[in-house]
Amino acid sequence: MINFILTNARFLAFGFVVAFASSFGQTFYVSLFSEEIRSDLNLSHGDFGAFYSAATLISGFAVIWFGKQIDHMDLRLYSYLVIVGLCTAALGLAFLPSALPYFIFPIFFLVRLCGQGLMSHISVTAMARYFHDNRGRAISIASLGLSLGEASLPLLTIWILSWLDWREAWVLNAGFLGFILMPLVFFLLRGHSERDARMNEQIKRQSLASGGDDLHKQWSRREVLRDTAFYLMLPGLGTLAFIVTGIFFHQIHIVTGKGWSMAWFAGNFTVYAAMITISAVVAGILVDRFGALRLLLVHIPIFLIGLLFLGLSQHLYAATLFMGFIGISVGFGSTVTSAIWAEVYGTRNIGAIRAMAMSVSVLASALSPALFGWLFDRDVSAEVVVMGCVIWCALATFCLWCAQRHFMVRKKIG
Repeated sequence: MINFILTNARFLAFGFVVAFASSFGQTFYVSLFSEEIRSDLNLSHGDFGAFYSAATLISGFAVIWFGKQIDHMDLRLYSYLVIVGLCTAALGLAFLPSALPYFIFPIFFLVRLCGQGLMSHISVTAMARYFHDNRGRAISIASLGLSLGEASLPLLTIWILSWLDWREAWVLNAGFLGFILMPLVFFLLRGHSERDARMNEQIKRQSLASGGDDLHKQWSRREVLRDTAFYLMLPGLGTLAFIVTGIFFHQIHIVTGKGWSMAWFAGNFTVYAAMITISAVVAGILVDRFGALRLLLVHIPIFLIGLLFLGLSQHLYAATLFMGFIGISVGFGSTVTSAIWAEVYGTRNIGAIRAMAMSVSVLASALSPALFGWLFDRDVSAEVVVMGCVIWCALATFCLWCAQRHFMVRKKIG
């Protein structure tokens, strides 16, 4: 592992820093400014949530087209354009006039599309495309950038907001993106043309050697859309994004209903972040050894165990076990599902294929806050909602099992 990191340090660092920068478009980060933004723009909780959910929903559809372009554009230019887009969104949010609160919708759209959507898409797609034997390790290492953001930015932002107002903080974000991240990406991607040429030559050799068999076939997006196994994957793809977003968005309601303090529950986020980091690294090693396809059924059952602790127990440490198990699931699942597309469909059109898959997760994360809130408004208990999620996890695992068998038959894996 150490030798692999040293040999590929610059390109792995590129994946890491871009994943870190995706934090600026993630819910955990934007929500840190929610009270200040609502107060300044005179928006209600409902208005703010509606704008944010609608922007997320539309960005989920938009990422299908924008994500595809990474297959046809130089990685450096694509990265620069996405950084410029996120920088523009940061400045737009910073200078949004209080008299025009509804203009927050297109700004949120750009924040979610370029941040949560395309920044993370660049990081994972680049690692999946340009690494073959060590694809799992590369994806897991790059994903630690987001873990660092989740662990460091909340505390750092709270400290910054003690000195600056929220608008000045977003100007600072734009400065980081434009004056630090952009030159850093330029440095880290030096010599990328040679890497891209080697990858294209490798794909060409594999295609000639395979004679068109499914083992080395480079699938197009149109062919993937006609593949039954892809649709069997969809319930599993959206499960973690849907449930985690819904629970975290309504965490105050759930936690207070359990009789726990928010300080105790928030403290367990360190357990969550630690388990994500550890499990992502372990998953990367296992993917390189056994393949992502063989590991496809692991993460959702682990997630289900965590939900059982939340749904069935009032004990204080049920929160710790819940956060620990879902952290393992998220870290393991993100690495495995990120690697599997290149493994089963090839790397030539990996950007377009992964963009379709990622849109499912984005759309799922946009729907759960509204659905959970609707259920809670009708006095459905948090325990019933969580146990409903347990049932869904079981169904999603069955769908993934069917997809796995389909892929294994095609790949002739025993």
